[in-house]
Amino acid sequence: MLKILPGHVSNLIAAGEVVQRPASVVKELMENAVDAGATEIKVLIKDSGRTLIQVADNGCGMSQEDAVLAFERHATSKISQIEDLEQIGTFGFRGEALASIASVAEVTLRTKREKEETGTEVKISESKVNSVSQVAAPQGSMFSIRNIFYNIPARRKFLKSDAAEYRQILAEFTRIAITRPDLHFQLTNNGTEVYNLPPTNLRLRIQGILGKELGRELVEISVDTTIVSIKGYIGKPEDARKTPGNQYFFANGRFFRSPYFQKSVLKAYENLVQEGHLPSFFIFLEADQSRIDVNIHPSKTEVKFEDDFAIFDILHSAVRESLGRNSFMPSIDFDQEDAPEIPKVKNGYWVPPPKIDYDPLFNPFLEERKAEREIDRSWEPPKDEGALFQEDHIVQKPVLQIGSRYIATTIKSGLMILDIVRAWERILFERYLKSLSMESAEIQKVLFPVELNLSEAQKSVVDENSARILQLGFEIQKGEREEYMLTGIPDSFSGEMERVDKLADTLINILPEGKGNIGAEVRERIASTLASAGARQKSGTISHMEARALVDALFACGEPTISPSGYPVISMLSIEEIEGRMSV
Repeated sequence: MLKILPGHVSNLIAAGEVVQRPASVVKELMENAVDAGATEIKVLIKDSGRTLIQVADNGCGMSQEDAVLAFERHATSKISQIEDLEQIGTFGFRGEALASIASVAEVTLRTKREKEETGTEVKISESKVNSVSQVAAPQGSMFSIRNIFYNIPARRKFLKSDAAEYRQILAEFTRIAITRPDLHFQLTNNGTEVYNLPPTNLRLRIQGILGKELGRELVEISVDTTIVSIKGYIGKPEDARKTPGNQYFFANGRFFRSPYFQKSVLKAYENLVQEGHLPSFFIFLEADQSRIDVNIHPSKTEVKFEDDFAIFDILHSAVRESLGRNSFMPSIDFDQEDAPEIPKVKNGYWVPPPKIDYDPLFNPFLEERKAEREIDRSWEPPKDEGALFQEDHIVQKPVLQIGSRYIATTIKSGLMILDIVRAWERILFERYLKSLSMESAEIQKVLFPVELNLSEAQKSVVDENSARILQLGFEIQKGEREEYMLTGIPDSFSGEMERVDKLADTLINILPEGKGNIGAEVRERIASTLASAGARQKSGTISHMEARALVDALFACGEPTISPSGYPVISMLSIEEIEGRMSV
């Protein structure tokens, strides 16, 4: 037998789409505040939103009648007819958010319009209005959401840890604050001010939220066409990271996700960033509102463009143009894992061979006799590759640097070429893996603690995972000014002191969710990521002694011929191949 569901039951069902967690409430209320014309928006949370979420604004406010009506399903001032859906330029428009929130939490609304002497207070729970009264209040609205999911214990039980829920709130706050750098935003967590962001420009807003270091990594992107206007910032190729987190698309001021457009951006970075790494980007697309559909997903994080194929090409060209304008062109210096070993003609342009660099203090004739004595037999690649690296004559031969990426040394059968970056990746990987695999890593205290430039989300990760981080050999402590200091590193990392801050940053970004022990597979991934990040810092001119030390360290590795990413570290060029090239 069919029957109509009671209003409070249907609201609970709708809440499942709109209110998935405390961060959903923060998002809806902040968007409502922006739509209300507020210039100042304050967000206060306690216990990651479980106990209290409060959003206050100085917007237009509501009359007493509207304050009560706002909690009814589909109560909205944004649309009145079907045609209005094609011109939606605001965040909230379906009128479901407040009704859904009121069905799963205890809600208090205080609101006042500019010309009214007194404001209105509405208290509501389980979709029922408990009281309506006149109160003194400033212009605008203040929503207080208490005890979310108090009436749905099963739903409350499946919320994640406080730290995980807090990071979700930070993500939603960040997306809206970046969208409107012209507004003043504040965020307070458990009595501590996290953000106080006065009105500014987009670059400074990004720096204010995600750190000054990221702001310095960005270059501008801008293009205007009849189809779409694209503006914003993209990251420098060398600052790309394996972990996602700073990839933002906005359509007419609304954050959205688009694997399709992300593919366009990543395509523009081809041969500029290492495979599997993601550049940062903050890209704003502006198009005619009638050619965008924002109503295809309950959380409104998906957007459909009528001209998406054309926008794909425009976006790709705009990113490439910005990279070219800022001289980020494909180069042998970048860590291109799939790059050819020898420069070739590509797309009609000749890529010149790398210039030869050398150590002017090195005299190969001083070791010529010694080398001749050691190479008294033809060298053949042994069946056991590991045996190759026990041959002293290879280590002792003259070493020549080619460009900033390669070094070469002669062997009896020809020439051996070594990739500096991949060699360092192999060396660091085995060193890090050995340290991380110890049940209790030996920690070396840092003589001068290093202050880490962490985002609020990263600070939350450190707070939640301090024991796991310590288990891996890193010690991070909070200072008197609430700053985070790196005070200890794994003993085997002592040679990497010049970039311990980057190592710590990488570690924090790739720590898996949860509090369980870190397994062997995760340790390998951490070691590989740390090694990849460290190896990219190692390219450049090196002395003859440094080259010799690098060869020694590589040959001491368990798998010296292959990088952790699976690419060759060395390449052999036989005398026959050289003669064949010279005879052409």
